Amino acid sequence: MENLSISTTQNVDIDYQLASVGDRIFAYFIDGFIQFSYMLIIMLSFAVFENGLEWWMSLLFLPVVFYHLLCEAFLNGQSFGKMMLKIRAIKIDGGELRFIDCFLRWIFRLIDFSIPGVGPFVGLLTIIIGGKGQRIGDLVAKTTVLKINPQGSLAATAYVALEEDYQPLYPEVSKLSDVDLQTIKEVLLVAARDRAYSNGAPHPLVLKTKEVVVKKMGIETKQPSKDFLNSILKDYNYYHQ
Repeated sequence: MENLSISTTQNVDIDYQLASVGDRIFAYFIDGFIQFSYMLIIMLSFAVFENGLEWWMSLLFLPVVFYHLLCEAFLNGQSFGKMMLKIRAIKIDGGELRFIDCFLRWIFRLIDFSIPGVGPFVGLLTIIIGGKGQRIGDLVAKTTVLKINPQGSLAATAYVALEEDYQPLYPEVSKLSDVDLQTIKEVLLVAARDRAYSNGAPHPLVLKTKEVVVKKMGIETKQPSKDFLNSILKDYNYYHQ
């Protein structure tokens, strides 16, 4: 499975796992089945009309046309098929997925999956050859599709356990977002797995992250980088428990 390095909101590079071609194909068929089932229900529901569907009834088919656009725009980069396969569309620069990004991904589906006589092969070939899991719609919108942790997993959140008598050190932690804290937690995990720094030497990634966090919070501290980031995690949990 290929990985992709993404620069987060704190200017720290984190490796993520790209969604496999198989996952994306399976999600595509799940979404297609949902769309087909919806259309079948609508058609059977109005089969009693001898003159066929009235023009206004055709509006009921609009959710099928805009299915992927609406899902990704309102479900944080996921369709129902993507949810089941635990994959998600994200910005390749680590930024927020906007409506215009979802629109570009949706409109270029016509090229990726619907060219007469070619079908979905243009999109699949682009994903396989490109190396970053991007079809044409992804290239235009500057997005890709990643594997995500199971929903509700504490590893995917900023949660850390607190001592019963814990007292926070940095009230300025309120200036940080949940995404910022998730990034800090990931940085600490990455640093802990790097055996080159197992002798206690400060990890460059931890040093850089401290520098960015201190600047964002507008504070000064002499606390060692690793201890500082752990304190930030605990303070954030203290104020949000």
